[in-house]
Amino acid sequence: MQALTLSIHKTPVGNPQNADERGLVHHTVIWFSLPLSLRLIIVLFCRPGVRDGWWLCALLPACYGGTIWRSYHHHQHHPHLPQDYKRSVIVTFGLLLHSLAIYGQLRKRISRGHKLLLQLTFSALLALLFYTCLAENVVFCIVSAVLPIVLYDRLYFTILQAVPKGFTYGEACVVCQGLVSFAYSALLQLPRVMLYPEIGDQLTDMSTIYIILQIGLAGIGLLVFLTYYLRVLRHFISFWISLALTTIGVALCPIGKQTAITRLVLFLVSDVETMVTTVVYLGLLVITVSFVMWQFNKGRQSTTATRKVFHLLIVLVYAPGLWYQCKMLYLASGLMLAVFIVLEMARLIQLEPVAPILNIAVRLFIDEKDAGAVALTPLYLLIGCTLPLWLYPSPCDLTNSAGLQMLPLSAGILSIGIGDTAASVVGYHFGKHKWNASTSKSVEGTLASVILQSVAVYGMYHLGLLHLSVSRAAYAGIAIIVNALVESRTDQIDNLVLPLLTYAILVCST
Repeated sequence: MQALTLSIHKTPVGNPQNADERGLVHHTVIWFSLPLSLRLIIVLFCRPGVRDGWWLCALLPACYGGTIWRSYHHHQHHPHLPQDYKRSVIVTFGLLLHSLAIYGQLRKRISRGHKLLLQLTFSALLALLFYTCLAENVVFCIVSAVLPIVLYDRLYFTILQAVPKGFTYGEACVVCQGLVSFAYSALLQLPRVMLYPEIGDQLTDMSTIYIILQIGLAGIGLLVFLTYYLRVLRHFISFWISLALTTIGVALCPIGKQTAITRLVLFLVSDVETMVTTVVYLGLLVITVSFVMWQFNKGRQSTTATRKVFHLLIVLVYAPGLWYQCKMLYLASGLMLAVFIVLEMARLIQLEPVAPILNIAVRLFIDEKDAGAVALTPLYLLIGCTLPLWLYPSPCDLTNSAGLQMLPLSAGILSIGIGDTAASVVGYHFGKHKWNASTSKSVEGTLASVILQSVAVYGMYHLGLLHLSVSRAAYAGIAIIVNALVESRTDQIDNLVLPLLTYAILVCST
C-alpha cells in the first residue's frame, strides 16, 4: 500500500517523463484501477508545507452574498437581480455548509453516517430557502438542493485524489464551488435557450456572450471529463479528433435561430471599436508569446520579478477593457480560459508535438506553489482577474463600460495585477525587513502594495474612470490594506485568494 500511494503522488510539474509515468493520466490510470475499498484507504495529498486554508471555503459565498446585499440595499443604481443569480446564491450557501461537513469528515470529527445526515439536513434547508425565498415548485426545490451538494462532494474528493499536491483543502473548496456553481447555472440556462428559439432571439449582447461562453466552457469540461475517464482519448489522433468534434459542436450549437459561431462573428464585427480591441488583444497575445519564446531560448529559470511581467500584461488587457470594451473583455477572458485548459490537457497527456514545448515553458515560469502535476498558477492568474466580472450579475452597462461597478470589478487587477506585483518586485529587490523568519515576504513589499494600489485608485478617480464617495474611498482603503496584509501572511495561492477577498469587500461599498 505504501509503494502504491507513493507511485500515485510522486510526479512534479514540468518534469518531462514519458506519458505513462507522469501527470494526471498516470494518476488516473492507477487510481481507477483500484477497488473502491482500497481507494478509501489512500491518504489525500495536499500541497506540501502549507496550512490547510479552510477559511477559503467562505470566500465565494461571501462574494455572492455581498453582491446580493449591494443590489437590495442600493437598488436605485443596480438592476434587479436575475432569478438564476438568486438561485446560485442559495446553492453556494449550501456548498459552504457542506464544506463544514467535509471538514469534519477529514478531521475525523464526524463519521460518514453523521456526514450523510448533515448532507440531508443541509439539502432540506436549501429546499426550504428555494421554496420560501424564490417561490419555486417542490420538485425544482428538491433537485436544486440535492444535486449541487452531491456533485460538490464527489468533485471535491475526486480533484484532491486526481491532482495530488495541487491544492490545499481550502483551495480545493474554492475551485469546486466555482465549478459546481457554473454547472448549475449552465444547466438552468442552456436548455431554455437551445430548445426555445424565441428566448435566444431576445437575448442582449451581454446575455449572448454569457451563453456562448457557457456553451464553450461546458464543451471543454465535457472533453476534460471524457479524457479523464477514457484512456483511448489520450492518444494523438483520438484527442485531436475529439477536440475538433467538440469545437464544431460548440460552434454549431443553436442560440435562438442562429448558431453560436454566427452570433460570435456578428458581435466581433458589430462596430469599429470592437474590431480595434480585437486587434489590440491579438497584439498583446503576440507580445506574450514572444516573451515566453525569448525566455525559452535563454533556457533559464524565471525569477519572481520576471513572472510579474505577465501580471503587468494582464493589467494592460483588463484595465482598458473595463473602461471601454467590457463585453469584449468578458468574451476574451472566457475564450482564453478555454485555450489554457486545452493546452494544459495536451501537456498532461504528453501530446505530440506540443507537449515538449509546453513542458519546458511550464518549467520556466511555474513558482514554488506549483507542487502537483497540473500547472495551476497561470490559470489562477487569468481566473483571478476575471472572477469579479463573472461574479457580478450585470458587469457591463449600456455604454459598454463597467461604469458605477468599476471599483468592485477592478478587484482582480488591483490586488494581483498591481498590488501583488508591487509587493513581489519591491520585496525582491529592496526587502530588508521580513515579516518573520519563515517567509520571504517583506514589510517593504507590503507597503509598496498598499501605496501603488492607492495610487491606482486615485488615478482612476482623477481621470474620471471611477466614482468615489467617502464611503467608497473608505471601503477601497480597507480592501487595499486587507489584501496587502493577507498577501504578506498567507501561504495559499495569491492569484486565487486576493481577488475574491478584495471583491467581497469592495462589492459592499455604497
